[in-house]
Amino acid sequence: MEAIVRGLPMAATPDIAYRVGGITFGLFAESGMRLALESGLRGFEIEAGDCDVRIQVGWAEKIEEPEGKPSFDSGGLWSVYKAPGGHQFYFSTPFLGLSPYKAAWFDEEFSSGRVELYRKYFHQERPVYPVEYPLDELLMIHRLSRGEGVEVHALGVVDEAGRGQLFLGHSGAGKSTTARLWQSRPGVEILSDDRIILRERDGEIWMYGTPWHGDAGIASPRAARLSEIYLLEHGQGNELIPLARGRAAAELLARSFVPHHSAEGLDFALGFVGKVASETPCSTFRFVPDESAVEAICHA
Repeated sequence: MEAIVRGLPMAATPDIAYRVGGITFGLFAESGMRLALESGLRGFEIEAGDCDVRIQVGWAEKIEEPEGKPSFDSGGLWSVYKAPGGHQFYFSTPFLGLSPYKAAWFDEEFSSGRVELYRKYFHQERPVYPVEYPLDELLMIHRLSRGEGVEVHALGVVDEAGRGQLFLGHSGAGKSTTARLWQSRPGVEILSDDRIILRERDGEIWMYGTPWHGDAGIASPRAARLSEIYLLEHGQGNELIPLARGRAAAELLARSFVPHHSAEGLDFALGFVGKVASETPCSTFRFVPDESAVEAICHA
């Protein structure tokens, strides 16, 4: 697929474009193909222009996964292989058959690539969103790993004073419940109830909303400077327990989405979460799921 990418020039302006975490993505369709963003990304759509990541999209008459061991196999929808000049992703599901329904190649920097859709699995008269989950999030995670930031499993709240409050938690920790509690307060904005991107900007750590939300269904394209980090735990009451820097970094890393097949990406993520933990107050927050939890944070 590398030869295909390099052999087809891209148009100057993408057909559709969006921005997540301050990174812009442009999609360029082959002639006769219509593209559309899925509903969750429409709030992140931007006017077409020059983009950080440029992606060609086209039809394939057949897609075959290569022989040999992949760099990483998710055990589910996708696998990735090392390819000349970059990385090759394959997506399959038993509902459609043995052949992958989609393949994608990206260069080493994840700044240019091509997505091919197995023609027989798609309604060609309808617009398609070629980088639907999990590819859109995989693309983001890999791009961030090139020294740009980290995506974490967390709720992001911007309080009435504009402070960015990050609530870390695996599934079931109470992120969506906490998001609903904060929603009732005037002047508060929820960036996402499940996925937040952390990046350094002008020497400060900022948090960005993403379209990959949780049960509360909250997603915002906005951003805020990170002020505090809380590790969510269910408790009998509301209690804040300061976290040591090393423990905070470990908890951040455990809730980060990183490309496990990339040594460089893992090294960057480890250094980045260490920087975040050293520059941001971090606490364990044991809480009860009612308004008193919000008041405990506000009075901290």
